[in-house]
Amino acid sequence: MFWLAIPLGGWLFLLLANNRIKFNLCNFRLSNKFMNINIHPTAIFRTPKFSYQSDISACWDELKQAISISSEAFYETIKDVKADEIPNLPPKIVFTIWKYFNRAKFRSTPYGTFASFSLLKNAVKFNADKILIEAHQQEHSFIDWPQKNNVSYSVAELLAKNCLLFSNSSYYPTSNSLRYIACTDGLFELAEINQDVFVQKVLEACLKPISVQELEQTMGIQEDEHQSFLNLLADMRDLQLLFTDHDPNILGEDYFKRIGFSDTGLPRYIIAERKAKAGQIEERLLQHVPSLIQLLQQIIPNNEKEALQKFKNRFKKKFEQKEVSLLIALDPEMGVGYDELEQADQSDDFVAQFSNKQAEKTKEGENLKSTLGKTLNQESFEQGKPIYLNKLAFKLSEKPAKLPNTFSMLMSIADDQLCVDQVGGITANGLSGRFTMANAEVEQHSKLIAEIEQKANPDVLFFDVAYMVEATVDNINRRKIIYGQQLSILNYDTSAEPLLLNDIMISVRGSEIILRSKKLNKRMVPKMASAYNYSRSDLSIFRLLCDLQHQEIASNLNIPLDAIFPNLDYYPPLHFHNISLSRAKWRVKKEAIFPAKNEQLTLAQCRTYLTNLGVSNCFKAGASDQTLCFNLANDEDINALIQYMQKQKSVYLEEVILPESSPVVDEDGKPYLAQFILNLYQESQIYAPANLVENSASTHVQQYFPPGSEWLYFEIYCHQQRSDEMLIGVISYFLETHEQDIKSWFFIRYNENGNHLRLRLLLHDVGQGQALTTALSNYLDDDLKVGLVSDFQIRTYKRETQRYGNDLIAQVETHFGADSNYVISLLQAQPDAFTKYKLCSDVADKINQAEIFDTKDFAKMIKLFSDSYNNEHNLDATDFKKLNTQYQLYRKGASMELSPDQASHFELFSQSFVAVLKQAEPNKRMSLFSDLMHMHVNRLFNKDQRTHEMVMYYYLLKDVQRRNAMAN
Repeated sequence: MFWLAIPLGGWLFLLLANNRIKFNLCNFRLSNKFMNINIHPTAIFRTPKFSYQSDISACWDELKQAISISSEAFYETIKDVKADEIPNLPPKIVFTIWKYFNRAKFRSTPYGTFASFSLLKNAVKFNADKILIEAHQQEHSFIDWPQKNNVSYSVAELLAKNCLLFSNSSYYPTSNSLRYIACTDGLFELAEINQDVFVQKVLEACLKPISVQELEQTMGIQEDEHQSFLNLLADMRDLQLLFTDHDPNILGEDYFKRIGFSDTGLPRYIIAERKAKAGQIEERLLQHVPSLIQLLQQIIPNNEKEALQKFKNRFKKKFEQKEVSLLIALDPEMGVGYDELEQADQSDDFVAQFSNKQAEKTKEGENLKSTLGKTLNQESFEQGKPIYLNKLAFKLSEKPAKLPNTFSMLMSIADDQLCVDQVGGITANGLSGRFTMANAEVEQHSKLIAEIEQKANPDVLFFDVAYMVEATVDNINRRKIIYGQQLSILNYDTSAEPLLLNDIMISVRGSEIILRSKKLNKRMVPKMASAYNYSRSDLSIFRLLCDLQHQEIASNLNIPLDAIFPNLDYYPPLHFHNISLSRAKWRVKKEAIFPAKNEQLTLAQCRTYLTNLGVSNCFKAGASDQTLCFNLANDEDINALIQYMQKQKSVYLEEVILPESSPVVDEDGKPYLAQFILNLYQESQIYAPANLVENSASTHVQQYFPPGSEWLYFEIYCHQQRSDEMLIGVISYFLETHEQDIKSWFFIRYNENGNHLRLRLLLHDVGQGQALTTALSNYLDDDLKVGLVSDFQIRTYKRETQRYGNDLIAQVETHFGADSNYVISLLQAQPDAFTKYKLCSDVADKINQAEIFDTKDFAKMIKLFSDSYNNEHNLDATDFKKLNTQYQLYRKGASMELSPDQASHFELFSQSFVAVLKQAEPNKRMSLFSDLMHMHVNRLFNKDQRTHEMVMYYYLLKDVQRRNAMAN
């Protein structure tokens, strides 16, 4: 048996023995255990205003017109200048003109009329024709977004005319106030007003846009109350608690058009479009794209946002596995905030945007280097010698991050080579969303992309986020409604069923942050159909939503050599077959290229220096999409480079590959440097639905027990290593002495605001509460005096019904009592960690024998928990080796022989564990097992409980696998 692969055009022939099998590559479908990658048949591409072969004398009038839109001030300087007069202008003016013209030829990033977008249907074909575009640009003109600040109207008149009102849904109650997010002069703040039942009812009535008259009917406003009610609404509008239908919306129908705002003579926001008349991308060029994506997915480490990881840790510490309101979770007092944004002032934000960016980039580079550094070796970097990824042997990840359902490859085509600028994203709509304002076909295409994502994850609610604060850059955020749902933050909402901030619940399940809509009882996943750089925002709720898009998703598939190996003088091209992932780069230092202070650098000197350095004939300088392109043989370009270098200490020059035959031409045959947005998609489910929570519990139980009620709750602050002594000493003595007064009890260890024990007592007689408090205080008095106990507090007990449910909470509390009694009996013998792990394994074995779970499912469940803790602790190969070595010692160690009292407590604890699990609904048993075992480990160990839980599950998994193997 043998096979031979022969690629012929768009077909692949496999010769297997004597059989010939023919596969069409047009679908570009690669199937394996990781993915099924497809290339979407519709593409968007962008072209600069002029052909890269254009001469300024033939384009001068058009260039001036483009400049007039983007820079009115500079246009006034050059509006009367003729093309042949340009060389006589001051050098700075000439250089600025050169930069504008350079942009208009080489840069395809949309900006006024300096570049255009085009939609290409049936974009991929074998033996493709050149793509033919219209030279003429169609200008889609909108009022410039900053002009929204000039829209003036009388709120009183709007209310009198029965306008629509919409609530700022960021409001939430505290004990005596109502808090909400507001924005003043571009700065977000957490505003607060005194709690008012009537105001809250108005807000609830306006959670969907409602007319003033309908609102009055809903609120039961009488005729003599009409004017005072309108005054209240006006005040609420001024406080940003309400929005009118004349307030801006950034998603949906254009705001200015919607309110009928006159646009005479106002500055414009232009989106330029060129129609693609014919042609396609050559299919053969794309044949290696799927296998490239597969490789990148398996070799690039998934870099979780540091802010997201910190939030998860802080959330778990404060709320454990509770589900809480998103607004409460982000409250700086009642919750945990996000990324320290709540503590930052304006100057902090300014500095942080640079320091955070550098920190993220450095971390990304370090992670890439740790993964790829052994295979990609800088010692092998040779001038003019490309590195081919397909010729290197990488260590592939066994559990790569999931690919998003849709994402993009930003690329250009140079003859037989694909030149990739960027690969990834969380949705292919991220790059195309802005064009939906200009073209209905792009809008429809974007909705089809959203449909792919939704069909793959039917039980998840995808939603776009409407956000605006930076008037100067918010044009990029203007887009049509693409996803079925949207969440508007501090702006009016034109969608049929607006999502609400105060409807969103948040929890942490394993390593994932889960959002859920209370109203719709569905998991929520944000999808920003915008290329806006959201790290610019200082609004914590927006930053969290944007970061969540990347959670456990391979959204960045780029390999930046300069991030892996920073500050080198040369970087070679990086290829994968015919795909160029990055071009060659050369570092040029100002001190090396410029002569002494009093001498001028000549064109010849500059050209010679660059030639000796090995710089390509065509190259570019700059960052991201703010680049300038230079031709080594062109005097004007070299002169411009010299001027550019004057303000730089050091600069990287990057190779530019110009095609001999451009795939995109206009009606006159003029070639353009087009940049394609190639949309890739895969249809696997990547988001599991949230465990559905009933909107109303079937059993109503008391949630809070303040001091003086049947539950007595103490917090005893002491060093974590003294807590065991406290439990088996003072607390045990107290419990035995007052056994007749205590119906049930349990303890938990906590480290929030300092290490402490939480002791909760269920009393037979509420009247004994004061006596018990006095007794325990007296027992602790000596330790308080010498500082062994730093504080002793009595608190309100808030039941964890969100985690355990109203139906189970009482039984869980009883189980916690059995757990606590068992643990105290063990602590008296001072068992070591191995013994505690083994006893956990014994409990798990009892549960397995009770046949609550199928044996195979039980093993899978333990593996799931173990993997989650391993990931949380970022274990690497060295760590696993240490764990395996310790496991052998654990296995060989003698088991602890339990005393009769300990054995009795073990049986009661095990039986209670099984009984609670049996009482729970089958679909909740797995999470309940995790919760109860988590609390047991918390009680067993006095410090590093999560790490002990990680080790415990690792050993338990091996025990379970060994038992199953022996049983078979």
